[in-house]
Amino acid sequence: MYIAVLGTFTLASCSSEKAPQAEANTTTETTAEAPAADHISHMASTATPADLMTADGLPKDLVCMVNNAYMGGKKQFPVEFEDKMYYGCCEMCVKTIQNERQVRYAADPVTGEEVDKSKAFIALKPGSANGEVLYFASEENYKKYKL
Repeated sequence: MYIAVLGTFTLASCSSEKAPQAEANTTTETTAEAPAADHISHMASTATPADLMTADGLPKDLVCMVNNAYMGGKKQFPVEFEDKMYYGCCEMCVKTIQNERQVRYAADPVTGEEVDKSKAFIALKPGSANGEVLYFASEENYKKYKL
């Protein structure tokens, strides 16, 4: 139960910290749902993978590696950790990357092997309407996944 509460707090904190940076002229009155809505508004909803993909996959600096989401073309905060570069959408995500190993790694959907997000081939998850991404050990694994 503690983990679920902590996870909810982390996402809510992430969302609420990002909103003031994104729009300086917002009202001070907020609701519990407003930060989450703001967070989702930064994710891709209309872009296709063909529009976003480069030879190295999605640009890593446009992906929040904590929320595993393409953030609609908005550059993310760079987080250097152990001589590798990760990215997060807000200060809470920066701290999470620095303190929680599990957010720096993902499972390759083809092989199941652990993949360091800083080195992964990142692609939009097929059918995702909110910018969800997948991390692959290689472009070859991504191509296998697409088939």
